[in-house]
Amino acid sequence: MTEPQSPDVLPVGTILDGTYRLTRLLGQGAMGTVYEGHHTGAGKRVAIKVMHRELLAYPELAARFRREAKVTSELAHPHIVSVFGFGATPAGQPYLVMELLDGEDLQTRLERVGPLPLETVVQIVNQVASALGETHAAGVVHRDLKTDNVFLVRAPDGAVFAKVVDFGLSKVLKTSATKLTVARAVFGTPEFMAPEQAEGRQDAIDHRSDQWSLACLAWFAATACLPFTGPDVNAILNQVISAVPTPVGPGAPRIPAEVDKVLRRALSRHRADRFPTIRAFARAFEAAASGVSPDAPPTRRVAAPPPSVAVEAAQPPLQKAGEAGVEGPRRRRGVGRRLAITAALAISILSGVGWMLRDQPPISAWLQRAHAMLDGH
Repeated sequence: MTEPQSPDVLPVGTILDGTYRLTRLLGQGAMGTVYEGHHTGAGKRVAIKVMHRELLAYPELAARFRREAKVTSELAHPHIVSVFGFGATPAGQPYLVMELLDGEDLQTRLERVGPLPLETVVQIVNQVASALGETHAAGVVHRDLKTDNVFLVRAPDGAVFAKVVDFGLSKVLKTSATKLTVARAVFGTPEFMAPEQAEGRQDAIDHRSDQWSLACLAWFAATACLPFTGPDVNAILNQVISAVPTPVGPGAPRIPAEVDKVLRRALSRHRADRFPTIRAFARAFEAAASGVSPDAPPTRRVAAPPPSVAVEAAQPPLQKAGEAGVEGPRRRRGVGRRLAITAALAISILSGVGWMLRDQPPISAWLQRAHAMLDGH
């Protein structure tokens, strides 16, 4: 006997705008549900993210969802997930049509295998920095970079190929008539947010805030220990604001001194003390990990897309559902992944102080040991 589905989940077989047939539920997040879809005309497989129905009651969230489509579709980069189109369900729920990725997000990888070799972390940092360097040049700050939002695409030769996903909390730095964030609201994931985010200083959030998040991600990927942690959200935010990373526990991989120095600079309390750009941080991180001066000529090659990943030289214009469909590599995501607290965010829109924080998922044996070691300090 099959378990009843949430009323917010569209039945498999639903056809959106006469074009996209939903073939499989992939997962659910704070803002929406992700399905595998099939373009009925072109025969292409895609991922379709449908906003939760109850969020339609909050116009700001619907506007943010639609902006994700616009922002992502304009970012043509091999290490950023591609958005090909958008539309709305008969109930008015907006949806995005994206490339389908085959692999796992970085959080799942860490829970599955524990800390990654430093060489692998360097590759991930370089690729993410390359992607976000492009978005920063376009005046867009991701603002929610974390291990859940970095997807590792499966490649036949086992090469590392990362893609940045989920620009739903992105901040457009250019002046706009539409502001989707109140002045003192807090958006992001506590363990990965910069001090200016934790303090709700929206005007202070810029490309250096993403640099902070990438440094947290690198620290976590290399050690399986979060640099900022605590028993509750307030404790974590207080530690972030103080900018004092939690010492890596005994038994966890040690961060080489030069690498530690680079990470701590990127995790500086004051933005001016961090690296001037996210790419500069990535170069320094690689140099420290390899023992090479950051001023030496670069020798690394830009990662080529895996054969299974269709990456186009130029991003196609944003299309409404019912127009062209594009195939992408398959993305899998388990139901019940780390979620943002939607209800809290909804309340924040009304009250003027917001939170968009994730739930705490079950952690791997590595993370359990890491927490135990920290508790013993």
